[in-house]
Amino acid sequence: MKSVYSTCLLGFIFLVSAEAGALAPSDTSGCESNTTIAGAPTNPECVEVMRLAVKTDRGARGASGEASENERWTEFDTAQGFVEHTGTSGTEIQLAAQHERETLGESESAVPNAVKGQEADSGACPDCPELIPIPGNKFALGKYTVTFAEWDACVAEGGCGGYHPSDNGWGRGNRPVINVNWNDAQAYIEWLSNKTGKAYRLPTAKEWEIAALAGSTTKYYWGDDAGRNNANCDGCGSEWDNKRTAPAGSFKPNAFGLYDMMGNVWQWTDSCWKENCARRMFCGGSWNHRPEDMRASACKWFDTSKRMRYLGFRLARTLP
Repeated sequence: MKSVYSTCLLGFIFLVSAEAGALAPSDTSGCESNTTIAGAPTNPECVEVMRLAVKTDRGARGASGEASENERWTEFDTAQGFVEHTGTSGTEIQLAAQHERETLGESESAVPNAVKGQEADSGACPDCPELIPIPGNKFALGKYTVTFAEWDACVAEGGCGGYHPSDNGWGRGNRPVINVNWNDAQAYIEWLSNKTGKAYRLPTAKEWEIAALAGSTTKYYWGDDAGRNNANCDGCGSEWDNKRTAPAGSFKPNAFGLYDMMGNVWQWTDSCWKENCARRMFCGGSWNHRPEDMRASACKWFDTSKRMRYLGFRLARTLP
């Protein structure tokens, strides 16, 4: 998996639900056999959208027609699914990506030990999530996912619509807040932004991917194999696997100092699914999903009103 994508490669990750229906044969004809290893089509008819592979592992749908928590959604990702690009050749894309990786690797700001300037929000505001500037980028991301303690502080001060999400009996405190939808996350962001005078937001799917991989070129930020006890998922070898969430920070952080970027809970992003902003993307996998779902490119989508016991969020801020 490539950790950094060149600006020649457009789009992030596109997901398709059963509601959208299958693509017409003309969308994919000839594209699978006319691609380079970098994912760029040699057939001009495949320039806008091509199909590399389709993975489907469907489960039951609820009455609303939305994905149930037992469903494996149809998945399209930057490694194995639909990709949009501008017709740049595969060789050019590979060279650009390689150049970016080398630049990151040689830059002092990209060296893990040189990550500095952690935001002082946690000092001035004990209830505020700590954010870490992402090297080589103009945004900062939460060191941890937002926890129940942080959410409950919002409710205690009259924010977050007074909503008390269930912890499913697993405990609150420093466990990641769950059962919160995209709109709930916006309510928390509004409260925190008003409290601190700083403009918080959710990360985009692309920002999330950059931060999650932390300069690595492997499937996960710790390597190509899920291994054991690197995260909390269904098959990750942790004590919480497929049972419940783990307390935030229970596993080693990535090279940027970010915890639980893969596994534990899926994380809402600010990115719309295609151009439908009533549906937003979320990334990272969770305690009851497969290791494959933790890959940075394997984001999914839900309606903004959807609440799940495996879905939370972390904050972002734009930096000058």
